[in-house]
Amino acid sequence: RVVEFYAPWCPHCKHFAPQYKKLAAEIQTNHPEIKFYAVSCVAHHDLCKAQKVSSYPTIKYFHEGSYNFTIGTKNDANSILKELGYDAENDKGSSSGSSSNPHNKHDKEIARVIPFQRHDVHDAWSDAALSFEFALKNNIYMENGPLSPAKSAALREWLTLLSKSLPAQMKRTRILVDALLKYFDEATRGQSYMDTVVRRHVKEMSGWSWQTCTYGENEMGFTCGLWQLFHVMSVGVVEYNRHNNDAPIATGHASETLRNYIDHFFQCDVCRMNFLSTYDSCAFDGCHRLSESPSLSEQEWREFP
Repeated sequence: RVVEFYAPWCPHCKHFAPQYKKLAAEIQTNHPEIKFYAVSCVAHHDLCKAQKVSSYPTIKYFHEGSYNFTIGTKNDANSILKELGYDAENDKGSSSGSSSNPHNKHDKEIARVIPFQRHDVHDAWSDAALSFEFALKNNIYMENGPLSPAKSAALREWLTLLSKSLPAQMKRTRILVDALLKYFDEATRGQSYMDTVVRRHVKEMSGWSWQTCTYGENEMGFTCGLWQLFHVMSVGVVEYNRHNNDAPIATGHASETLRNYIDHFFQCDVCRMNFLSTYDSCAFDGCHRLSESPSLSEQEWREFP
């Protein structure tokens, strides 16, 4: 069995899906006994936690009659056949070894045309709030049990930053952030504990429906809404510093907090690695524009958004 674990909101998973289907068809031409599956980790979150899936997409190869698996690193026909114990060298049907690697430079990607839509700041706040809650439900706990010390520290710093930078208009999100900080030890014991803290303070969401940049697919709204949240936070840092000259937020600290949140809690693997590579290499002169020391200079604060 070959199983892809994915998330509907993950842009890279969307790009990889046609290649995965092509790969399945290629192998099953000569090996119909090899079954291919795709599991949504939003619809089957508990299963993915049990499988310790920490990034999307993740490909696992399961041998016949066994729950033991290997994680796919080379997603082409020959590599998969070898992993499953087949003689790929003598398999004429797969000798071409055509790649289904999502990084294949020769694979064509069809650009999606983004329809123009009018949205105001309230739509952005709404989608940012929705993505914040969606992440609490689907992206914080990727394994059973409590958060690791590193993840706990990253989450606490993120919530603390949001508590200072979110606008008053995002009332529901601010209530949640304050509650999670107040009951942080409880919320970081496991998913059910976090759900309990959330439900004690706000009414459960009836569904997930984003307003902006869904590209016609509602699930894609999560990633866009999350980046809306990041932008709202960055503008909020400037606003917070304007009114708190006694204890301003250092732009370097805010950017590092954002970086660590993405590192630990954003599971689109390629998206995350691209962001971290850009950030850690000091792209856009970030290492010089942003300061680790609090500053009273509004010009410096504006370098962050």
